[in-house]
Amino acid sequence: MWILWTVLGIILFLLIVCFAMGFILWQKAIPTPKPETYLNRHAENKDETDFYQYHRKILQDLEDMPTEDVEIKSFDGLTLHAFYREAPSKTNKTIISVHGYLGGGLFTAPEFSYWLVDYNYNILFIDLRSYGKSEGKYTTYGVEDYKDLLKWIDYIVDRNGEDSEIALFGISMGGNTVCNTADKVPPQVKCIIDDCGFTSANEEFKYMTKELFHLPLFILSFANLINLMVCHFDFKDADARACLKKSRVPVLFMHSKADTFVPTYMGLENYEACSSEKEIKLFEGVAHARSLFKYPEEYKRCVLDFLAKYF
Repeated sequence: MWILWTVLGIILFLLIVCFAMGFILWQKAIPTPKPETYLNRHAENKDETDFYQYHRKILQDLEDMPTEDVEIKSFDGLTLHAFYREAPSKTNKTIISVHGYLGGGLFTAPEFSYWLVDYNYNILFIDLRSYGKSEGKYTTYGVEDYKDLLKWIDYIVDRNGEDSEIALFGISMGGNTVCNTADKVPPQVKCIIDDCGFTSANEEFKYMTKELFHLPLFILSFANLINLMVCHFDFKDADARACLKKSRVPVLFMHSKADTFVPTYMGLENYEACSSEKEIKLFEGVAHARSLFKYPEEYKRCVLDFLAKYF
């Protein structure tokens, strides 16, 4: 009998350890940090110093730009916020800018979309749930965010009319979010631009668990179980590749060949999965979400050519 109790004790101990490691992984990834923990980031090298200086300058310009604070209700009752910047001349063309992890409607814009204010587009810089002025406590990595994005699309159509034309532009987590809507968007959405988006929350967490946190992959199952109990969504609930296989609109994929946060193969898998008209642009030797910073003219030309073709 003591052998049985010993075995059961060992099993219980191992389960407790696994749940503890799963909770640590969940705690690192899902509860959205308070803004002060990432707004004042410190550079570790010259490239980061240069980027943060560039980022702060553009962010100040964006904050000084006249915008309207707008709000909607999410499918589950959260108040979601966005900054709406109306074009200088009246137009029915609106770009919805979707930020990434540890970002915000305007805060992440210097990394991909800020420069579009120089063109005659209405721009909606949304704060994803739990970021900026939007309600929420947890980052959902596109799993719930794409449902919010569909609500924002409805808002633009209601505001600007049935003849609205909309382009979705997302980076990283925002890139995954826009791709998750590819098979669901209304006819007003004319195209999607995805900068360094991942294939799915589950695949990104697998990569992070193994390559960044150096934990065994089975720990992810415990983190997902905790997430189901607390946040009521599964990491596997949304996969951009499945959505892109039924895409209704043209998609531009952009990615860095040196990305070590969202590996390049994820961008390539999204591209291969896409069944609609598509283009891909890979940038040499830049870190995650830094392609615009390193190759501004090439980046802008790529986006503008794509928009001119479909938008």
